[in-house]
Amino acid sequence: MEAGRPETIDQLLATAYQGLLREYRHEYLYKSALLNQYILRKYSLDDTILLNEFRIGKSVADAVLVNGTNKVFEIKTELDNPDKLVTQLADYYKAFSQVYLFVHERLEAKYRTVVNEKVGLILFTDNGGVLESRKAIRETNFLDAGTMMKSLRKAEYLELVKRLTGFLPDVTPVHLFKTCLAILTDFPVEEVLRHYYSIIKSRICEGTNRVISEYDLPDYLNFPFYILGLNENHYLSLQKILKTNI
Repeated sequence: MEAGRPETIDQLLATAYQGLLREYRHEYLYKSALLNQYILRKYSLDDTILLNEFRIGKSVADAVLVNGTNKVFEIKTELDNPDKLVTQLADYYKAFSQVYLFVHERLEAKYRTVVNEKVGLILFTDNGGVLESRKAIRETNFLDAGTMMKSLRKAEYLELVKRLTGFLPDVTPVHLFKTCLAILTDFPVEEVLRHYYSIIKSRICEGTNRVISEYDLPDYLNFPFYILGLNENHYLSLQKILKTNI
């Protein structure tokens, strides 16, 4: 047996993950670190949800955090460029009051010249750690009820309208979306925002959170396990697979 050679699937995946950290730090590693080193250390999953690839306006946020603070995260790896960043951040402020840019620590100086001082900065270190370099400043001047509504699923934006008005509009299906949109724009945007966040939080998966909190999943698997909303049975099956010899 070659010294240091992985013997199980778990060891193989762990070795591959460390290799990626050294040689090819792509977006998955940032998202994994965001959950493990930032979310799980600062917040309780009982009252927090992290969503992956969340559409806001014409952009797709890499991740959004909804609890009492409500943050959106845009990741720019060493493989990315800032060409679309200004447009992306403008979209995010239509539905979220705090926006963070997540970059490698070596790129901090570069991106500080690209974004304004209200954008928070989170840094990814060479060893896979996460540092909050600058806190985001809350910005509510660009919030837009229509953008919020369009980021929700149909059942969710109907719930949003019902919470605000107490009823659902009595219109034909073809007119439902436009009618709901018109209704929302009549309400103060901060009121819409409060219910919008509450509805997103209803996606919290208690079973998944319990596994993440109570069981010993490898850090490199926490993010996909969480995003896929897996449960205890999935965990037990996964444990058997990870212990399998190569």
